Amino acid sequence: MAASKKVFTTLGSSNHVPEEREAFDYYATDPKAVEMLLELEQFSPVIWEPACGEGHISKVLQAHGYEVISTDLVYRGFGDPEPLDFLKETLEGFEGDIITNPPYSAGLEFVQRALESVRPGGKVAMFLKVQFLEGQKRGAFFKDTPPEPSTYPVPGWLAIRTGI
Repeated sequence: MAASKKVFTTLGSSNHVPEEREAFDYYATDPKAVEMLLELEQFSPVIWEPACGEGHISKVLQAHGYEVISTDLVYRGFGDPEPLDFLKETLEGFEGDIITNPPYSAGLEFVQRALESVRPGGKVAMFLKVQFLEGQKRGAFFKDTPPEPSTYPVPGWLAIRTGI
């Protein structure tokens, strides 16, 4: 019998009480999750990763030939060393797609900002826990802005792809 390619580990998702949380909700993305997304979806040649951390997402994208703009609020040795607050700043003339693992505590704000930041027809992919789809505030948002049919459950993550 051939071995199946199943992933049984949780890829980057975990639950923490507030006193256990990492500063700025920094939890690195397992590169396998990005590989899984790229097997399902194609993106613009230029991608902005606005919460790049140590480059876990960006490095996979670069290995697949994408030009990646890597920024973050906190410089962790990868990407642009100049801090950029994605929720308050933008990249002038940006015309690519956005892929990121946002801080869970600011997930909705990241989704909203990303949707505002891509061109019409652009794509946004967010690595979020499936619980992100729940809750009154997010429920109201998703009622007005439902995710595209290509919402992919990646073990431990929910990768939302939205075209505008």
